[in-house]
Amino acid sequence: MRYRTTAGFDTALAKLPREHRRVFADAVRGHLIPALAAGAHRGEAPWPKRLRIHKIGEVYLLTWSFSGPDGRALFTIGPDTDGEPLLTWLPWVTTTSTNSEQPEIAMSDG
Repeated sequence: MRYRTTAGFDTALAKLPREHRRVFADAVRGHLIPALAAGAHRGEAPWPKRLRIHKIGEVYLLTWSFSGPDGRALFTIGPDTDGEPLLTWLPWVTTTSTNSEQPEIAMSDG
């Protein structure tokens, strides 16, 4: 599956410490890509237990780290110009909720 990134995603990723970027890349290469190849996004295979994936509308929320860093990312899957699936990494912002200590994630502009 091909992918592309948005400028906002690139900016958010660049702000992560090098070790956090490595953990993210390992989760994507080692778990997300094989799950997508097996058809998890089409319901043909389960998502890996190592990742937590939630789909809200057309946007997927990927939790790639549970214990630290607070690793989450947003993406969509849609057809590319040739009809093949294209994963698009979206920008995100992590904030702290006033109701709990759990961070919340929201899409940012960009």
